[in-house]
Amino acid sequence: MRTSFFWGVLLIFFMWGCISDTGDNAPEQQQESVSTTVDTAASTPTFDKFGIPTDSVEVQDYIVKRNESLYLILDKFDFSPQEIYSITQEAGDIIDFNQIKPGQKYRAYISADSTKDVSHILLQNNPLEYVVLDWQQDSLQIYKAARPLTSKTVAAYGKIENSLYQTISSQGGSRLLANRMANIFAWQINFFGLRPGDSFKVLYEKHFIGDNYYGIGDVKVAKFTHRGEIYRAYKFEHEGVDGYFTEDGESVQKALLQAPFKFSQRVSSNFSRSRYHPILKKRVPHTGVDYAAPPGTPILAVGDGTVTEARYRGANGNIVKITHNSTYRTAYLHLRGFARGIRPGVKVEQGEVIGYVGSTGRATGPHLHYSLYKND
Repeated sequence: MRTSFFWGVLLIFFMWGCISDTGDNAPEQQQESVSTTVDTAASTPTFDKFGIPTDSVEVQDYIVKRNESLYLILDKFDFSPQEIYSITQEAGDIIDFNQIKPGQKYRAYISADSTKDVSHILLQNNPLEYVVLDWQQDSLQIYKAARPLTSKTVAAYGKIENSLYQTISSQGGSRLLANRMANIFAWQINFFGLRPGDSFKVLYEKHFIGDNYYGIGDVKVAKFTHRGEIYRAYKFEHEGVDGYFTEDGESVQKALLQAPFKFSQRVSSNFSRSRYHPILKKRVPHTGVDYAAPPGTPILAVGDGTVTEARYRGANGNIVKITHNSTYRTAYLHLRGFARGIRPGVKVEQGEVIGYVGSTGRATGPHLHYSLYKND
């Protein structure tokens, strides 16, 4: 494994020095209804971007209107009620009718001759995936497909002024890239304690459909300098191993996350053996850390474990307790509510949403009181 890892890291280092970002391309323009008649004199078959033959057909593009269903779409092309019923019954296992939404694109391929027969109807789920109803065979064929996705490896770097997200956003980067970076280094870096001057460099994939930017892919290698310390992580996939590792081949993943959020939330009160309580008006021990955050902010389990408590408990408000192993357990207080399925006995994974920031119980405002217990 170490030999394969060495050559993988060596290749990434070579790519790191050669790659540059060329920017995003503009998304495709939507059209309400466009018809194009294809020249039938062409000597070779022609296909559109979805791989459907367009010889001797008229291609018509549409956008789903409010309250427009598959039935109404088919009715537009003069199918009989009996035919529509048969089609919808057959399509039910492939097309989720509840996913047909206003603004969704669809395309009809209609014979250019006097018959005006429909050869295909194509429903776009998103810019990548689509469903085709194909009448070219002896019987109706319904299938899912996707357009070819291409990738380009690019680099990004910057210095932190306020937060990782704001720095990446100011450069026109994706929030998802900031999210991926935070997830990769969540075990080494407390992103609530970033300082101006901290810096990062990242090599990652950009996905394209044709010439149009579609989104980001994997982070291949990342470097983060925090408070003078340098942290590196390399993507490695081989024979069932898939994760991020240091240059020494050690996994960056640790037992517990540094904090129960994806992005920086302000620490409003640290652990103290004698803190003045704003409601009780006296000094009491504060056995945890308070994070001030907007109501509804997702709260993450800092490690794998089992939920031992999930209920309303007096001054603590809605509380979740998790036992991670024989040494560590954590508690999350004042939640607005619990994530779906969170109850005693349920196993949770590191990074899973367990609840949402609130101000239940004895609280002056929305925040999370987070406690970590060791051998207690």
